[in-house]
Amino acid sequence: MHDTTATDQATTPDGGTATAGGSDPPAHERHGARAAVYAALAAVFQFPEESVVAELTAPETDAGLAAAGETLGLAPEVDALREALAAADGETLRATHMDLFGLPGDDGEYPVVPYEANYTVREDIGQQQRRIAKVAGAVEALGFEFDDDFDERHDHVAVELELLQVLAGWRAVAAESGDEENDAELARIEAMLLADHLVDFVPSLATALTAATEHDVYASAAMLAKALVTRDHARHADVDRPAPERAGAAASDDTDAEPGDTTDAAASADGGDP
Repeated sequence: MHDTTATDQATTPDGGTATAGGSDPPAHERHGARAAVYAALAAVFQFPEESVVAELTAPETDAGLAAAGETLGLAPEVDALREALAAADGETLRATHMDLFGLPGDDGEYPVVPYEANYTVREDIGQQQRRIAKVAGAVEALGFEFDDDFDERHDHVAVELELLQVLAGWRAVAAESGDEENDAELARIEAMLLADHLVDFVPSLATALTAATEHDVYASAAMLAKALVTRDHARHADVDRPAPERAGAAASDDTDAEPGDTTDAAASADGGDP
């Protein structure tokens, strides 16, 4: 697989990267593409109920992912996931999901653990609890609440990917409307989430997943998530992080973007549009 995070790239003024021979697309298109990819990844990593599989394999999802991959310069990684989803069936996905995440082996260990704290603070229970609380706090600060049916730990990978989906969607709206102040605040929140939570977690999870399974959907999703998170973190290298009391400030009634509802893993809107 071609690693677009390491080759054929140039540094952009904001600390990000652009594919050699081209320039960044308009900001609202780039953020919209990021939102589409994060939405699909969040859906892949939740339990593959029939409705989830139907949405992931819908023609409009495939078309959106294809366009997003071209926009982001991640076409090889995105196309690998698209091809895997096109060949997938719900029964096999559910069986594989249970094998990877749902049932411990003979040694009592799960083949793959989808929770951030297990990778970033390891076995320290107190620190794990604080890490989980930080993710839940980010969900609340952005004006969301967890679905009643969501029975995973709050630091599940699908939750954190969906948070980035929501922020990318809001940034697309802010960029298209020329709201530079709101976009800058959202960028600071993204920088915090990426640096404090995802940039260590997602690559480690990708390594664990690709070692544990050859199933095309999960292996390709893991590599795509790693590529996108790594690239997004690099783009935010020079972005100041928000003060804690400002973490939810960008989720105001002045922004009319709705988060994508492609997965029940994270939050549903709490009292209307963010």
